[in-house]
Amino acid sequence: MTSLRRRSAVLVLVAAFAASAVLVLAMWFGGGWPRPEIPGLPSPGALTTLGLPIVRVVHDICAIATVGILLAAVALADDAASRRQITHSAAPWALGWAASAAVTQILTLSDLLGLPVGEALESGFLPTFSVEVPQGQAFLLVTLTTLAIAVTATLPLGPWRRALLLALAIFAVLPPAYVGHSASAADHNIAVSSLMLHIAAVTVWVGGLFGLVTRLRGSRSPGMAVRRFSAIALCCYIAVGGSGLVNAWVRLGEPAELWGSRYGLLVLAKLAALVALGWFGVRHRRSTIAALETSAASRPFLRLATVEIALMACTVALAVALSRTPPPRAEAAHDQHELLGYSLPPFTPWRLLTEIRPDPLLILAVAGLGAAYLVGVWRLARRGEAWPLGRTVAALAGLLVLLFAAAGGVSAYGPAIFSMHALQYALLGTVGPALLALGAPLVPLQAAAPHLRRMTEGPTALRLTRPVVALALYAVPYLILYVTGLFESAQSSLAVRLVAEVVVAVTGMWFFSVALGLDPLPRPIGPVVRTRMLLGALVVQAWMALVFLTGPLQGQGWYDVLAIPWAPGGLADQRTAVVLGVGPATLAIVALLVLMAIWRRDARRRVTTQDAPDEATVARP
Repeated sequence: MTSLRRRSAVLVLVAAFAASAVLVLAMWFGGGWPRPEIPGLPSPGALTTLGLPIVRVVHDICAIATVGILLAAVALADDAASRRQITHSAAPWALGWAASAAVTQILTLSDLLGLPVGEALESGFLPTFSVEVPQGQAFLLVTLTTLAIAVTATLPLGPWRRALLLALAIFAVLPPAYVGHSASAADHNIAVSSLMLHIAAVTVWVGGLFGLVTRLRGSRSPGMAVRRFSAIALCCYIAVGGSGLVNAWVRLGEPAELWGSRYGLLVLAKLAALVALGWFGVRHRRSTIAALETSAASRPFLRLATVEIALMACTVALAVALSRTPPPRAEAAHDQHELLGYSLPPFTPWRLLTEIRPDPLLILAVAGLGAAYLVGVWRLARRGEAWPLGRTVAALAGLLVLLFAAAGGVSAYGPAIFSMHALQYALLGTVGPALLALGAPLVPLQAAAPHLRRMTEGPTALRLTRPVVALALYAVPYLILYVTGLFESAQSSLAVRLVAEVVVAVTGMWFFSVALGLDPLPRPIGPVVRTRMLLGALVVQAWMALVFLTGPLQGQGWYDVLAIPWAPGGLADQRTAVVLGVGPATLAIVALLVLMAIWRRDARRRVTTQDAPDEATVARP
């Protein structure tokens, strides 16, 4: 055991040295270091110029380790004691993450002001930088969030809380990407979304392998944990490759820049590393996982995984160097709107079908949910459990509605026209979730990922399935959006808009799953209560119609600044929103009420038929 630990330590040191060498070499090649001093302009000095990317590598490694350990606790560990112990071990890494984020914030200030660290701190600009400048806000948010993660990881947590802690850790890797170079690229919304997806997928993938190797080495069933992670890694690999290509396309502008610029050559180096990592994954699936499941020998898997981690560390260093490399200036579309971040032709109903906004984050979420549903249906069929075709059709139809709302014409015109926003949220929060709930999604999802069962059967799920709680989850996002003034922020900020769309869709899916009762939820709810829940949803839609009809005007400041000449606005457009937004949602809820009435009638008929005496028996003397 001591020999194995010594060998692992040596390999870690070698990986760290290789990553440092790749970082320095790539920065030199890309022009990020050393930077030539320009006479008359201030310089931050060597400490900032070289220290900032090194600290960013440390920051990224701590983030990857924290996310990976929490992923091992949530999805890979096989017993409650191991999950608790693994969760506690994430706290030191989260503290390192917070410390490196704080140091990165100071070095970024030095780099921005062009002053050495000491002079930058003496300038007194740090509080303003942390509160008002996007880069400072991002790293301040990361520091506070990771400190909260470090404290929470030491507490006793159940399955839901561990999952929320993992989600919080994944969220904490996103703010620096949101304010990075992609925010200034042509079509910056797609650039930012693809970069956030890329970083999140890399973090889960690399971190998961780290957590698997370091925390589950002595697991009672390592083969099962590795097999489970292999499925996660495959999804991450697809997300990393697809989002990386999208981001490179937006940043480079022309395919010729791939081999015609140093930035493009570094992108090709990252692509080569991705191909090599894919080869590692194939080797795991073909040989090491099978060997791990058929015998107790874990050495082949650990040997290959350790080399894979070393390559991943070099790839992370390459990504940091790429972020410090100036990209070629891709020409933005001449008619691109400055605030929207993309060009938008005048609205016509036909363009709702022809215009698209392919947000990679939302597309991957919907596609992943659909793939998991179909895998679950396939596994149910393999077990001999027939799954109704109608439920599959309903679920896929709901996913298509969600996909259209997230990436179709309503997504393109939603930030510019309030009535299109209302239609988008009706599809995201009511129509799509209602159709998906008709497909009873939890049954196939539990078949695809059996460890989800303990989350849907615990005390937290029991509380969330209370009718009042489920209805509140459906209503509160709309109340916050249209009463507190958050709507204007959701329209003007990509991050707030994405969060709002996800919250509306998730709460809608949960509400309709509880209201319809087709999924195996822990709390039995009678048909009368379910009918009342749907009537409550109708009240929510009626309230929204009243707000839209009577005012106040929603997001008027945003629309005034946007100043699109052909866009309708004012109270007339809000009244149109009642027809286009509240109308479809109301029709969907009424259709569900009719379905529930039919189900109740059929159930009563079945009971009456079963209780009726046999005519032949009655006729006998």
